[in-house]
Amino acid sequence: MAYENQGKKITAIAGANLALAQYHFVMISADNTVVPCAAVTDIPCGVLQNNPAAGLAAEVQVDGITKILAGAAPLVAGNLIGTAVGGAADVIDPDGANDLYYCGQVIQGAGVGEIASALINCATPVIQSGS
Repeated sequence: MAYENQGKKITAIAGANLALAQYHFVMISADNTVVPCAAVTDIPCGVLQNNPAAGLAAEVQVDGITKILAGAAPLVAGNLIGTAVGGAADVIDPDGANDLYYCGQVIQGAGVGEIASALINCATPVIQSGS
């Protein structure tokens, strides 16, 4: 079973309806406003911990251990992760050919569409540069 701890969190404004985005990566879209990451190249600022409607308070975990939704591929303990399309977590190859950000490591794996646990640090995401 996935688990989490009380890491550093921020409160921001939900820039869209985030009812289905709990445990997804989010990004800053305007002053103190977050929306789900939409592309693999987006820079995540944290993982959404609640499910607010647009304009309400979004609780975003910036670092620590969080639950996170596995994207298009299973997550295995030790995988480095970043955002997938839609804000779920995806495995990032630090030696890959694309410009992607990784900001976490899986500590308890999960299958596609399931909840994993990951140690994250979205305050300082690392770019895996393909250039």
